[in-house]
Amino acid sequence: MATELEGNLPLQRFIQLLAELNHQSADMIKTGNLEILTKMNDTVAEMHAIQSKGTDDAFTAIDEDMQAICMNFNATVAMVNSNENGQTDAATATAVKKFVRNIFDATVRIVYAYGLA
Repeated sequence: MATELEGNLPLQRFIQLLAELNHQSADMIKTGNLEILTKMNDTVAEMHAIQSKGTDDAFTAIDEDMQAICMNFNATVAMVNSNENGQTDAATATAVKKFVRNIFDATVRIVYAYGLA
């Protein structure tokens, strides 16, 4: 991927958000704290807005992983919202953890694609 980071403010912001999402998803997996979803929502939405408008290799090369992030996040929200009476049962907790793990894995793949690790 031959994209210059210096002076590329959208890419710099995307990488910052990528790091935030990586930490948020790791914290969510560790703690199971559903309140983290609110922060993740903002992060995923901004990442998608940047990536979907990007035309250089840095954004087009990660399209599949960004789609995985968005789809798994949407599935997480749908699963949480499907609970009756607002209580998280074991099946929901297991599914949410799997979806968030998929998000974490996609962030790691992007980090490697960018040569940041």
